[in-house]
This record gives sequence, structure tokens and C-alpha cells, in this order.
Amino acid sequence: MCGNNFLFLTVLLLLFLRPIAQAEPFHQEISYLSVPSEIIDAEIDMEGNVHILLPGLPHLLVYHPDETVTEYDLQDVMLPGGFCVDERWGWYVSDELSGRIFHVDIAGETAEITDSRGRPGDICMAGLAVLYISRADGVICSMKEPADILVRLDGSGIGQLSASGNLAVYSSGTESYLLDQYSTPERLPGQGVWALSADELIVIKGDSILSANAEEVFLIPEGEEYRRISCSPDGNRYVLWSPGRGEVLILR
Repeated sequence: MCGNNFLFLTVLLLLFLRPIAQAEPFHQEISYLSVPSEIIDAEIDMEGNVHILLPGLPHLLVYHPDETVTEYDLQDVMLPGGFCVDERWGWYVSDELSGRIFHVDIAGETAEITDSRGRPGDICMAGLAVLYISRADGVICSMKEPADILVRLDGSGIGQLSASGNLAVYSSGTESYLLDQYSTPERLPGQGVWALSADELIVIKGDSILSANAEEVFLIPEGEEYRRISCSPDGNRYVLWSPGRGEVLILR
């Protein structure tokens, strides 16, 4: 890594390690959402809409705060690998079976199809770049520059991607990276599921969601364990779940 990149990442991590606004655990709002199938992926937006990706039709369910549900049959997608919300337009959805990534509009219609490196898993938008995991190659790369590998993973690539601003985090619980498509990835320390929330690093450890400097942000109900977390862009809402289960935990 060149000296400029090293200095950039050092300053970046120091910024992340500053204290973030700490939510009072006893003021948090907790709710549960049961879905009719095993969850592949989930996200929450700033309006509180919870987007759930499922293995069969309808592939995508959107649960609204007024308790209504919108269903989308993504007919082009055979085996969903992951998805992300495009706040300006719709969704990106990866298809692990066909190896393609679909850009879907808010009507559920496919507008763009891109080939991946194979078996695409989770996907995220970091700035204007769309990053995805290729489980075939065990790498993370950008749709914009598919030949450029951002990081080679030690594991199978079954972890999650989260993004905020121009940055992204990959985390599987045992292997985690902070990524910027123009800089060398920085490996994050220790165990736990890392993510980005409103430009801040957070991590699930035990029954707590912690900031990067170990301050408690939210409490997880005792005895419950989750392997994935998604945050709204403003950092005020979190969704926690585990792949294969049919329930999500919503924190506000």
C-alpha cells in the first residue's frame, strides 16, 4: 500500500473511532416482523419501510409503517443471492443461479441486466459504485470495473455488504473489511458482525450493538442472536435477522 493510501486509511479509521451519538437503550423501540418464508436479505429505508428478499415468488416484500405490504414478483430472478435498495430508483438484486445482477425499478420491472463473475451474493451501493460478492471466485468487486477485484476473501463469501457514503463494509462475523474502491481494503479487528450506519462503524457483539469504540448503541433482547444487520441511511432504524429464519427484529 502506498504512503498516501496508508495515511488516508489511518485518518479514516481514527474518524470512525470517535464516539458516536449513543442511544439510550431503555428508550429504544423494539418490534418484530414475521415473514412467510426464509429470509435471504433485508433492508430498511429512512421512511421505515422494511424490504425483505425471499427465495420464492413473490421474491420481494415491502412492509410499510402503516402495516400494508407491497409484493413484487421478480420473474427474471431464479435464485436470489442478495439485494440493496437504490433510494433514487428501486433495487439491485443478484441472481446466484444465472450469475446476473438486475436493476429493478419501483414497479418491479427489470430495466438493466449485468453479468457478474459468478454466483453473486450480497450487493450494496457505495456512492455511485455498486459492489457485490462473487461466491464463485471468493472476491468482492465493482460492477463498474468488473476486472478490478477489491478484496479476496478467506471464507466463502456468505457474509453481508453494507454501505454509507462512498464506503462499504463486508462482514461474515469472522472476517470483516472496510472498503473504498479507490484504496486498499482495511481488515477490521476481532469477532462480530460489522456494518456502516450513517458513516459510522458499528458491530454486533453478544446482546449489544456497539460503536467502533465499544460504546453501546442498542440492546438486543436477551437470548436472541442475529448474524445480519441493515441500517437506514440516517442511522435511526436498524433491522436484524439471520439468513434462513422467518423473523426480523426492528430497532428504532
